[in-house]
Amino acid sequence: MKKAISVLVTAALFMSLTACENISRDDDSGTSGLDSISSEGSTGNKSDSLSSVSDSESTDSVPGSTVESSQITQSTDESTSHDKPVVPTDNQGGEMSGSVLVLDDGRAIDLYGGGYERGQNYAETLSKLKQMVGDNVNVFSLVAPTAVSFYLPDDLAYMSGSEWDNIDYLNGYLDGVIPVDAYTALSRHVDEDIYFRTDHHWQPLGAYYAAEEFAKTAQVPFAPLSDYETVTMEGYVGTMYGYSGDNPLVRNNPDKFTYYKPKNEYTVTYYTQSLENPYEAGMFLKTLDNLAVVQWYLVFFGGDGEVAHVHTDVGNGRKLVIVKDSYGNAFAPCLANSFEDIWVVDMRGFEKSIWQLVKDEGLTDVLFCMNSFSATGDNQYKLADKL
Repeated sequence: MKKAISVLVTAALFMSLTACENISRDDDSGTSGLDSISSEGSTGNKSDSLSSVSDSESTDSVPGSTVESSQITQSTDESTSHDKPVVPTDNQGGEMSGSVLVLDDGRAIDLYGGGYERGQNYAETLSKLKQMVGDNVNVFSLVAPTAVSFYLPDDLAYMSGSEWDNIDYLNGYLDGVIPVDAYTALSRHVDEDIYFRTDHHWQPLGAYYAAEEFAKTAQVPFAPLSDYETVTMEGYVGTMYGYSGDNPLVRNNPDKFTYYKPKNEYTVTYYTQSLENPYEAGMFLKTLDNLAVVQWYLVFFGGDGEVAHVHTDVGNGRKLVIVKDSYGNAFAPCLANSFEDIWVVDMRGFEKSIWQLVKDEGLTDVLFCMNSFSATGDNQYKLADKL
């Protein structure tokens, strides 16, 4: 009997991952599909660090930040715990519906397959960029867990791989790159609305708590939620409804969509993925007036199709580029009070060189911000082409 259940679970997991891989981020709904992931889980000894890049790359560094990279690294090493947080979950049931697991309370969850080799490749790619930009530029890695880490019932834990184990594994291969522990930060707030029930993204509140942890690691100021304007929309049903095969349990348990508008002064300039045709839009956030309910996550930058450059009134000399998947869209506005300049580029579509952007714009910080399905899935292979 157990063998039969195991076969069914494996088949369901494969279907879930295959479905995610086939969903385009440019589909008719305008939403960003969950990023594909391999179900491999091989382990092995950690290899030697990457060989150094060419002399021209390693010496062409960018002007330094106001906080030295070595200081940030030392602070991070002292404060980061490698113990997995204990996250209590209930024992409600659930069943596979479409390509996702739907729990009895209507929450839809994507099961995680894991990908140690892909995670190692992700870490080595980031480490190579660190060598290219030099010691005066801080490079950070924030791999965001998804809802499966916090809301999968204990009785169903066998159905999914461990995001914690995969993130911890890839962090071991980072060389000169500073990890940001979003997992622990989010685990402290599991009783709050940090992930959508009906969408594969985190809630803006979850993105805020992850951004707070990044700001702490990067040693930049961070504004409390009281410094933002709060906007709440009722009745949100996102991408998971479609992934679930239009399961009525998902449809009948909609989310509140709450997001936060920065109140400080800033301007936003949008570019094509090749950094051409600039135009000013004035705000991080787009209007929801002409969007269907399933598209509300597009309030952040209008989606993944353009590069955004945000110039704020912070004036602290810290200039950041966020290299992201769609999780980074809700994340970036949380840093409007933390950095003087913020560039937001999508790892899947950016047509230029990250290293060249860092050099040309005098950036002081690079943050890779994406969910675990990207960092340990096929999406991470696109990063090497962006360096």
